Amino acid sequence: MDKELVTVKTFSFPADVAVVQSFLEMEGIEVFVKNMTTHRLVGPICDIEMQVRPEDCEKAKKALIEGGFSTPEDFES
Repeated sequence: MDKELVTVKTFSFPADVAVVQSFLEMEGIEVFVKNMTTHRLVGPICDIEMQVRPEDCEKAKKALIEGGFSTPEDFES
């Protein structure tokens, strides 16, 4: 993959990931999950990161807000 993925949401609990991932995939956004295995094997030493391709970033942010999984303030730098 020549482009880096963009983290659009982080999770502390693995159970929350599946719901949001399914929602984004229903919106046509391919999702990649980083640190899930580490979190399950070692424990909560790091957040689980939900990532998308850079070209899907804005669409994912909009979907997360519209779906009630995030607020606009979550994406302010």
